[in-house]
Amino acid sequence: MSVLSVLTDLTVWCKSGSFIWREDGCEISHPADDPVGAARMISQHYRRPAAEDDSEVMDFAPTDSLRD
Repeated sequence: MSVLSVLTDLTVWCKSGSFIWREDGCEISHPADDPVGAARMISQHYRRPAAEDDSEVMDFAPTDSLRD
């Protein structure tokens, strides 16, 4: 069994050959041999536009330094 939590309201389990997560109180499963399909299903439900005043993004100040 494996688990991935990427959002506070999304945890995806990989168990017995399936990806498993919950949407609106229902358990959803998708075959583990199709991660792209599972990601597509999850993104349709959990994808949200970014907030314009997202404080997490604005917590840093850009610099003029260059990386090699």
